[in-house]
Order: sequence, then C-alpha cells, then structure tokens
Amino acid sequence: MEAIARAADVSVATVYLHFPGRAAIVEALAESIVSAPDLGVEQVVQGAEPVEQLRIGAHIIRNLNERSHVVVDILRGSQGSDERLAQLWAEWQAGHLNAMRRSVAGLIARGGLRADVTEEEAVDILYAVTGTEVYRALVRERGWTPQRYEEWLFRAAGKELLP
Repeated sequence: MEAIARAADVSVATVYLHFPGRAAIVEALAESIVSAPDLGVEQVVQGAEPVEQLRIGAHIIRNLNERSHVVVDILRGSQGSDERLAQLWAEWQAGHLNAMRRSVAGLIARGGLRADVTEEEAVDILYAVTGTEVYRALVRERGWTPQRYEEWLFRAAGKELLP
C-alpha cells in the first residue's frame, strides 16, 4: 500500500479508503482490463467473415495477455491463500470461457466452423489456445514476441476451426 500511495502521491490512508486490501486493488485492476472497449469480444462477433474474426480475436487476446499478465500471476498465485482472489480467478476464467463461446457462435453464424468440429469442441480449443498459460509459456518463458504469438494464434485457430 505504501508503494501505491507513493506512486499516486497520496497518503496511505487515502489508498486504504478506496482499496481496503490487496484483493480490492487486484479486482479494480482486473475490472479495468476486462472492461476496456478495445478488448471486447463484440469486435470478433461482428467481424465480416471468419478469417477476419479469427484475426481480430488473436489481436484482442494478445493485447489482453499483454495487459493482464501481472494480474493473472497474482490471481493464479493466490489460490488457496485468499478466498476473494480465488473467487476473482474463477470469475476471470468464466469470463474467458464465455468470450470463447461468443466467438465460436460468431464463427458459426458466418458459416466458419469446420463440419467435423462441434461447437463445444471449438469452444474448448479456443479456451485452451487463447488461455493465459499458452501466452505465458510462449512469450514470457520461451521469448516469443507478442506479435509472433498473435500470428501463431491466428494460424493455429484457423487450422483447427475453419473449413
């Protein structure tokens, strides 16, 4: 809290007034990320055609991961030690799953899903490859650039889902 107060040039008491604890700070950060208009799944759903939808989706996921990796690390690392942070992690994952469901529905609406892939399989594939773990492994651990990750994600999703 002291570091936040220094960075914001306010008193520690002011920080506590707005954020009674660590979970409140992490929750505010997470909310600011997921509510950013440029990260909305609506852009994918409204894409003109399936290839464009996947390209937009890969770009959004890249940006989401770039902005959220610190929050995700806190949430993942707090499992079992803070009930509110564990709840936030579950909400984060549920939001991700919901976004993948909406993305797949958008693909289906444009006739963009392979005939041999069910809707639920498509959701599972996107949920897995767009998850924070894959981004972390490739970008933060293996040294890929975010741009390389985005391009790979677009190609991988296309190979798995498009006719």
